[in-house]
Amino acid sequence: MTEFRGKVLVVDDHGPIRLKMTLAVRNLGHDVEEAPDGVTALARLAQGGIDMVLLDIVMPGMDGFEVLQAMKADAALRDIPAIVISSLEEMDDVVKAIELGAEDFLTKSFDVVLLRARLNAGLERKRLRDQELEYLHQVDRLAAASRMVEARGFDPSRLGLDDISRRDDALGNLSRVFVGMASEVYLREQRLRKTISLMKGGFLLLLIGAIWGLIPSLSRIVMADGLNPFGVVFWTLGLSAVIMIGVSVVTGRYPGRSRAELMRYALVGLIGGTLPQLTLFWIAENVPAMVISMVLALESFIVFVVAAVIGLEAPNLKRFIGLSLGLASVLLVMLPGSDAAGGGGWLWILAALLVPLYYGLEGLLIAAMPPSGDDAIGTATGIVVASALIIMPLTIFSGTFIPVNDVIDGYGWAFFLVAALSSATMVLLILAIRTTGAVFASQVGYATTAGGIVWSIILLDEQMTGWILAAIACLISGVALVMPKTHGDDEVPVPAANEQTPPFGNPAE
Repeated sequence: MTEFRGKVLVVDDHGPIRLKMTLAVRNLGHDVEEAPDGVTALARLAQGGIDMVLLDIVMPGMDGFEVLQAMKADAALRDIPAIVISSLEEMDDVVKAIELGAEDFLTKSFDVVLLRARLNAGLERKRLRDQELEYLHQVDRLAAASRMVEARGFDPSRLGLDDISRRDDALGNLSRVFVGMASEVYLREQRLRKTISLMKGGFLLLLIGAIWGLIPSLSRIVMADGLNPFGVVFWTLGLSAVIMIGVSVVTGRYPGRSRAELMRYALVGLIGGTLPQLTLFWIAENVPAMVISMVLALESFIVFVVAAVIGLEAPNLKRFIGLSLGLASVLLVMLPGSDAAGGGGWLWILAALLVPLYYGLEGLLIAAMPPSGDDAIGTATGIVVASALIIMPLTIFSGTFIPVNDVIDGYGWAFFLVAALSSATMVLLILAIRTTGAVFASQVGYATTAGGIVWSIILLDEQMTGWILAAIACLISGVALVMPKTHGDDEVPVPAANEQTPPFGNPAE
């Protein structure tokens, strides 16, 4: 018979007999511990690590029968084999002990060969029981993993079946097949989600581009009479704030009011609302709307480069090439001989580059500073109101306020339209960021460029030149190479409370 090394607990109130048993077991190559009574024995068994018990029946206080009953009543102890120690005249007690769950018996005048046989047999049975229990436990884990797959809430890397898959038996083969099939299902599901994300993201970008593409043309129309940019932005942001407050009241979705959230609204409102609108209206009189629209495409390039530098996005050559094509499209309309600069010159075009820079920085701030859980409308309201509050004192104290009557009699319709478009665009962009990720959503600049070109031709009768056609070709190629982000792509997910996507967006893209 194969011998198995184990840890044996000898329980006997009689010291000489306990010592005799201890020495005999130790000489057979096993580890031994002693207990002088039943209470001490149970306390040691509760600590774990015991493979077998040699148990005296007749003991003062708690006898061997009571120890056996306590062991069998405890799920952690019931599978530990116990061999009772008795004299020949105590055979009735031996029978009772075996009925209570004892594995075997030894007489106090035992033979070493018989002791070895009893120990090996008991340890072998325990080893087989332990293997069976572990097998059943692994079957339960495999069944639990299958329920996860059925519920569609799983990741093959987190099923925790690696140890089972390493088995060389039927259960191991079943586990390997199961994990392989689960991985295929998971990959198909991820591809489907990515496709849906692409469709949703693409639709939102086209919609945003069509809406916000109006802004450069409207800005140029408004600034044709030489209005001060501060006064214009005051009214556009003020009206936008009124619109969003009304939407919040109607929907019951309000911005957060904690100090951290208010500071976040102020920062994003300044960088993504006040500054880009001021710059946009400032340059509108001197730069053609078509060129402004082309410059907005640089936002994606800025977001990608900065995101890669700060670790928000993993470097990706294909995406870099796509975004570089977007940059090339802007450079094409700025080349000598393209006649795209209009009468403003290169300084005004360089100033126009601040607009996508502001929008790019805003997008990164949105991704890096997720709020505590506002929805899109509540967050949009907070940002717009913050933008309006920032421009208000600047306009009043600079003496550039445009009276209400002048607004109504002049371009009030344009102010209101810009405000409405800004509000709608911000909410839509928040949804786009949630759907596709910050980098893909930054391509709204491309969509805005396309929309802006179309609107500039329709509203301002600006001409489509060969240079602009070449630039549009670069834009289309760039968009084709920059795909949307889903969970598991190389864009680092932004954590948010309650597993929500950051409800921040761009108020003016």
